[in-house]
Amino acid sequence: MKHSRMVWAALLTGASSVAFAQSPAPIWGPYPQNAWYIGGGAGMGHLSRSASDLTGLNNATLDDNDTSWTVRGGWRFSPYAAVELGYYDFGRYDFHGDAVGNAVRVDGSAKARSAILSLVGIIPINNVDLYGRIGWAHSELKFNANGPINTSNRNERQDEAAYGVGARWWFASNWGVFAEWAKNDRIRVDSYVAGVDFRF
Repeated sequence: MKHSRMVWAALLTGASSVAFAQSPAPIWGPYPQNAWYIGGGAGMGHLSRSASDLTGLNNATLDDNDTSWTVRGGWRFSPYAAVELGYYDFGRYDFHGDAVGNAVRVDGSAKARSAILSLVGIIPINNVDLYGRIGWAHSELKFNANGPINTSNRNERQDEAAYGVGARWWFASNWGVFAEWAKNDRIRVDSYVAGVDFRF
């Protein structure tokens, strides 16, 4: 939560400085200011955990990068803000290690996914949006292994803070492309995705 507060404070400070530096009527394009949008994208997920911390196995190794993707929809109720609901699949992370006094070889994977409800702060500059998000996430880290792993100190499903920053370019009246970084605090996954948004 400390990181969430720092990101949100930085976003608000940046938004205030840009708003005062520019004209009072930023360009939000030849379309309604109040707009719904949907979108999706893909990229890379990174699990910021050590193999031994994640599994409790001895001599553990972890493939900590995998494909990540998202689908999302939102309501931009102001040039400067939106409410957004998104689903994020952060990928599958394979692990290997030894259990039961190193007598049993364990191979498995952990799948990470999350549903996130966010408040999005936006700095519109002509046809480009700079944005930051902070919100509530319901996340799951689901394990599949051929042997015993230590799950005693971990909740596989949990609520947590999620936040991120990104940029979007509206290259047509209803179409935009975006790139963003997002972070989930407790399952400790970073996601780097790029994609397309459509507003209506």
